[in-house]
Amino acid sequence: MKKITYYAGNIFLLFVALLCVLPFLYMMIMSLKSTINAYDFRFSFSAVTFEHYEKILSNSTFIRYFLNSVIVAAAGVALTLFTSCTAGYAFAKLKFKGNDRIFLLLILTMLVPSEIILVPLYLIVRGFGWANTFKALILPLPTAFGVFIMRQAILSVPNELIDSAKIDGASDFRILRCVVLPLVKSAMLTLAIFTFIGAWNNFTWPLIITTKDYMRTLPLALTSMQTQYDVDVGLTMACSAVAFLPPFIFYLLLQSKFEAGVALSGMKG
Repeated sequence: MKKITYYAGNIFLLFVALLCVLPFLYMMIMSLKSTINAYDFRFSFSAVTFEHYEKILSNSTFIRYFLNSVIVAAAGVALTLFTSCTAGYAFAKLKFKGNDRIFLLLILTMLVPSEIILVPLYLIVRGFGWANTFKALILPLPTAFGVFIMRQAILSVPNELIDSAKIDGASDFRILRCVVLPLVKSAMLTLAIFTFIGAWNNFTWPLIITTKDYMRTLPLALTSMQTQYDVDVGLTMACSAVAFLPPFIFYLLLQSKFEAGVALSGMKG
């Protein structure tokens, strides 16, 4: 009976995995063929073409979208890591009045759907004159989620190490940089993955705050391609594949540290 349950469970998990993989397989197959029928599942190696990829990669507007996404995602990761690490260290290891209450208020902001703050955020950004700038795309990326992850990770750092560094005359910033951060690299990599993927795939905010083509990001390119080439399913899928690959590769590069980071930034404290 145990063997039957074991094999049944494995078969079920394999079936679920196949369901998850099928959309990506469909996207890659359709991107390598020229068709106007989204339900044309026929595939022949003789009919494989890279024409769609050549077309979008030779499109200067698409390349601009791609570079904008790279800049926004990379800068967003750097800014999120800086703010989350410094705030996480303050909440985890520094004693000041109202520490727990301020952190609680910060965490409560995670309960608010991001769509609710789009209008006030837009009014604030427009008021500063930041519309159609990288500042408008990058500065809203850090969230309370990053602070929560880093605080939970930094709580696991022994206080004895920090006390020893203070006795040696190290400042809080040097303690954070030389003592704490090397011990929580896994959590930082986990946060970097979440931030990069979120910034790369962000569609609604760039659509609202950018009106010029030269400032739009890659997720918006798919809409542009559908408008310009609405009969070519293969071209749309090629655009989707190019948009999918960078965060997927980024995750693969950091995947070895991802599980450790999730475990380290769990529910301690």
